[in-house]
Amino acid sequence: MKVSFHRQALSEVLSLATGIVPSRSPKPVLACVRLATASLPAGRVVQIVCTDGQMTLETYLQQVDIKQDGVLLLPAIKFADIVNNSPDETISITASHEKATLTGKDSSITLLGFSAEGYPPIESFDGKADFSIQAGTLKRMIDCTRFAAAREMSRYAINGVLFEVKSKKLVLVATDGHRMAQTREDIKTEETKELSAVVPIKAIAHIEKLLSDAEATIEMQFRENKVFVQVFTAAQDNGQKAVKASFSSTLVEGVFPPYQDVIPKDCDRKANIQCAPFSSSVRRASLMTSDDSRAVKLAFTNNQLDLVGRSAELGEARITMPVEYSGAATELGFNPQYLLEAVKVSPTESFNFEFKSQGPALMRFGKSFSYIIMPVNIP
Repeated sequence: MKVSFHRQALSEVLSLATGIVPSRSPKPVLACVRLATASLPAGRVVQIVCTDGQMTLETYLQQVDIKQDGVLLLPAIKFADIVNNSPDETISITASHEKATLTGKDSSITLLGFSAEGYPPIESFDGKADFSIQAGTLKRMIDCTRFAAAREMSRYAINGVLFEVKSKKLVLVATDGHRMAQTREDIKTEETKELSAVVPIKAIAHIEKLLSDAEATIEMQFRENKVFVQVFTAAQDNGQKAVKASFSSTLVEGVFPPYQDVIPKDCDRKANIQCAPFSSSVRRASLMTSDDSRAVKLAFTNNQLDLVGRSAELGEARITMPVEYSGAATELGFNPQYLLEAVKVSPTESFNFEFKSQGPALMRFGKSFSYIIMPVNIP
């Protein structure tokens, strides 16, 4: 193999790869990236593949000058270190057998690799996509849900984000048992089948890194116990799109809880609240809470909301803000961090806060994003 790369483009790809390859593994080849020259409809490229056995990333670099075809397996982290520390705009790789020489204007570094024959086979996107969606739309949906996913194991499959397709709508749901985030959007699909699968939270983080171009097209496919994602470049002047990257991951095993059952119904009290003032008020009230009293009280009266944070050790904070509310006077306590995380990703400037005197509250941010939060005891 003999290839010249645009160093910055190669660095960006290796940054994604080093987030997937394991730092330690009984199989040394899993700590490597596989480079191979290839031909695509868009032209000659270098395919770069990495995997940890559960997740796989394939990227395609077009900013290359291929002088000799070949396949190469190099230690991912050390390879990335060399590329990141190079001052050159272009970096060349000449490889023979299991050894590569990386050449810059004033440098020549030889890096030992491994036999490419020992790299595990890669399962790729196959056939039609279940649906397609714009990268910017999918990123917003992920931002509105991933923060609510569980980080610890439980009897339910909640260590990830639920992807549910029904009636040409994509629904994403995440919960940790104390709060639940849900968002929905229209999708493009020729398929009529319905699907429901939980994508691991670690895989969600890597998918989101591939969504930097809001105009790019994303295709997703769920097959057996895996999810497959293809990222296409934005359409060129001739209308053609090219695959920029492919990602796959095993799914979370188990059953996601029946989330529709926990959505509050027949709420008899509703307030309309401005996001920015509410966020500021919650933060200030939470300053006077402690680990033993991690709750902020929300006290609703006629067109007014009082937020109170107190602890025996610190004292008390009381913040008053105007809201649109005309129901019965009600006091509820909530974890302030849970409130702030939802408002932070709000796609709207205000939200509806719907509740009863007891039980979970429902925060509606427009038509596409909703958030259910369980109350806590007020100290």
